[in-house]
Amino acid sequence: MKIRITVILICICLILLFVTILDSFNHSKTDTPKQADVIIMLGGGDKGRMQKAAELYHDNYADYVIISPVRKHIYPQSIEFATELGIPESAIIEEHNATSTYTNATETLKIMDEYEFDSALVVTSDYHLKRSKMIYDRVNDGEFDLLYISAPSTDGKAWHERSYAKTLWYSEFYKLWGYRLGLYNVIDQSDHDEQNPNIQK
Repeated sequence: MKIRITVILICICLILLFVTILDSFNHSKTDTPKQADVIIMLGGGDKGRMQKAAELYHDNYADYVIISPVRKHIYPQSIEFATELGIPESAIIEEHNATSTYTNATETLKIMDEYEFDSALVVTSDYHLKRSKMIYDRVNDGEFDLLYISAPSTDGKAWHERSYAKTLWYSEFYKLWGYRLGLYNVIDQSDHDEQNPNIQK
């Protein structure tokens, strides 16, 4: 009897482990964009995030774009790049304090409150979409209407097709579970350079 119970428990644990690992590869379920008050472009990745934000802006999905965070020395997150893509400075709202996905959420939702915005399109890379949605939904707690839009990389490759896909998978796997457990401060590190395979996001 004890052996049978032990075997059953082991089987349950193995099934849970398999489901968890399988789910960890499913990052990039994107929403269909609809009209919103603002587009939130999360810093990090390559130029694809800003390019997607600009595309949504030019398609008239929103009148404003929050860049979180603005970084003069990181071209894909700069005002210079945004304006080159045709986003006028008058439409750009600068956020300077975010250092991670968690602080992206806390800082940009503060801005939405200050500007009395009700809705937003949150734009980020495909591999980063699941964690972004999880933490935004947690911080938001239903106050704002948010949709999550996947930005393709500049080379058009999905995250699992890149040469450093294993690094992206591992980084998102442990950070997602850290965020699920509320360990924001423990794993709060820069989210700006994950396009470099030697720097984990």
